[in-house]
Amino acid sequence: MKKILIIRMSSIGDIVLSTSFIQSVKDKFPNSEIDFLIKSEFVDIVKNHPLIDNTIIFDKRLGFKELIRLGKSLRKNNYDIIYDIHSVFRTRVLSFLLRNHLFKQIKKPRLRRFMLFYAYQNFFEKSFSHIKMYHSLLGKKDSFPKTKLYLSEKEIEDTKIYLSDNNIGNNFITIVPGAAWSQKQWSIDNYNNLMTRLIKAFNSKIVILGSTNDVICDQIIKSENIINLKDRTTLRMAIGILKFSKHTIGSDTGLLHISEAMNTPVTMILGPTSQETGASVVLENSILIENKDLWCRPCSQNGSRPCYRKEQYCMSEIDSEKVFNSINNSIKI
Repeated sequence: MKKILIIRMSSIGDIVLSTSFIQSVKDKFPNSEIDFLIKSEFVDIVKNHPLIDNTIIFDKRLGFKELIRLGKSLRKNNYDIIYDIHSVFRTRVLSFLLRNHLFKQIKKPRLRRFMLFYAYQNFFEKSFSHIKMYHSLLGKKDSFPKTKLYLSEKEIEDTKIYLSDNNIGNNFITIVPGAAWSQKQWSIDNYNNLMTRLIKAFNSKIVILGSTNDVICDQIIKSENIINLKDRTTLRMAIGILKFSKHTIGSDTGLLHISEAMNTPVTMILGPTSQETGASVVLENSILIENKDLWCRPCSQNGSRPCYRKEQYCMSEIDSEKVFNSINNSIKI
């Protein structure tokens, strides 16, 4: 039996995408034992994953000494193969500490990203994706497994009760209006207009998901058909809600990747990020909406770079009518 370690410490979306790679590793080594290294704040994402035998947690708050301690501890596990699909400073430190083992590390397209963001020259192949980049460590170039997350039977039942208690039922669309960076966030006016159209067209409830910092959730219009659950769910409960949602709408955020991993299609509204930065969908019936004709886009890896134009055209030129028409032509509720 091979003993394998997969390293992907963050972030939510990338961890979700890594579940495709986990499946491929298990397919290649069916009798293997797989450990997964992840930061403490993201560990709930992979809870109950049947292909992960042991979840190893790194607490970044404990600093560099904890990283060294962790590396020395992992060395004792005598892994046959270590796959680093994160490739950042911390994981390079671990690669040094684990140098006696077969350590395979992805090569991030840093130069191509620099040329794309600052010279506006795109040297990425059209088929590029983070999932494909992860699979390069296995020599696999196509036909990747879908991403997948798992809930326990109790979590599924708890979600059903939660939906019933909040008068949501089974016919609802989920909207995730917030984003880690404001540049990735669609306007509140567009969201409010879209929700009005969706309620009228589909006669369905709208569920809002968001965390404490998502101020945009507080600006959502009031309606008996809109249930604002901002800061009212755990991550695991949010995963359950996305499982039962008919469709999920939002920017390039972790919850949309989670939605697809629960087999719920999404409409992903892309602004400053794009497929070259890892912003994409995996389900056939999911929708990408983006302004492809802008010379300045994408402008950063995660949308953190402030827009230097007089208007953020990558978002402002996507209106609620365009998004609604795409959804209306694609989903059935």
